[in-house]
Amino acid sequence: MATRKFLKTRYRGVYYRESPNRRPHRGRADRCFVIWYKGADNKGHWQTIGWASEGITPEYASQKRNDVVNTVRDGKPIPAKGAKRFTVGQAVESYEAWARAEGKFIDKELSRWNKHMRAAFAALPIEAITVAILTEHKAKLARLMSEQSVNHCFSFARRAINHAIGMELYSGSNPMRSRRNSKFSLPQPDNESNRYLTPQEAKSLLANLRNRSKQLHDMSLLSLKTGLRAVEIFSITGADLDTSAGVISFTAKGGRRDSIPAPADMIELLQSYSRAPGEHIFQARNGGRITSGISSAFGRAVADLKLNEGWPRPCDHVIFHTLRHTFASWLAQSRRVTLQELKELMRHEKISMTLRYAKLIPGQERDRQAIIADVLKAADLAAEENTDTATDAAQG
Repeated sequence: MATRKFLKTRYRGVYYRESPNRRPHRGRADRCFVIWYKGADNKGHWQTIGWASEGITPEYASQKRNDVVNTVRDGKPIPAKGAKRFTVGQAVESYEAWARAEGKFIDKELSRWNKHMRAAFAALPIEAITVAILTEHKAKLARLMSEQSVNHCFSFARRAINHAIGMELYSGSNPMRSRRNSKFSLPQPDNESNRYLTPQEAKSLLANLRNRSKQLHDMSLLSLKTGLRAVEIFSITGADLDTSAGVISFTAKGGRRDSIPAPADMIELLQSYSRAPGEHIFQARNGGRITSGISSAFGRAVADLKLNEGWPRPCDHVIFHTLRHTFASWLAQSRRVTLQELKELMRHEKISMTLRYAKLIPGQERDRQAIIADVLKAADLAAEENTDTATDAAQG
């Protein structure tokens, strides 16, 4: 190290040298960043972090030095020099293999990744990702697409890295996490859909679907009556129908197994397909499991009925998932279920996800406001009784 000229950065223990032999990076000589720290042997040590052309920045080098210093302080060994660095591309490949095996539908997410994220992140080691890199790419995408699409692009990469961490393929933190206090944040567009079908719209849609495809009609009716998601419906096999208990089992969102009580007519409908225990109830044209999502015939039925006319926000347009929203909305309007019961029927992880339906519960605001009126009325009655008692005592 002594024979090379290293220059200080504004970060403690972080230095760099410039290479006249490497290709220039962003209009200047490429820089190799190194750190200096005192090891457990009480001696000074140098460690190369990487080149600016590889995405390494002084800020990142400083973070790595802090990690090393804390490791030394805790009495733990320093990772060996040259240890394999897991890239974002490897994380995506691992996540894709797992998702395919679990029957998840990620074609749309992979398409976004390949088109908008791969070139910038595939070869980049996860640990080399900095806030500056993320922010720069976010700004680039924001010029090309909506805020929600930007969210989708980063969310997929974040899930892939989280998967790598969970599978112990990568041991660091996720640099793409976006939280309230994080240095990197993603836009939070107002895209919560308030759309649900009226009974007449639902009947018209089901009738139209019946004329197009019996299977598509039956899947839609099942979602409307149970709140099941499309991916959950696709997973149901002949073995998942329990007639005696009135229960349908399925693979839920996230890959876990779950079950719900179902109306008898829905179980009879599924049994009418006469599938073997290992066969999926609803199948693709080739006879296997549906992997391409809901048929485009659903969209054609919606267009035929003009259900999206007068709804300018795309998030309010009728899609298959609208049937699940309709299931929840009708239950909320019935006044026969509480929010907690609705949470359980929808299988929401958090009550905050169910609160969107609270405004649909009839009379709740008026009923709650009436509580105050009742308290005041009771106070008035008590005052009148006290006055009458005092008057009677005086007259007696």
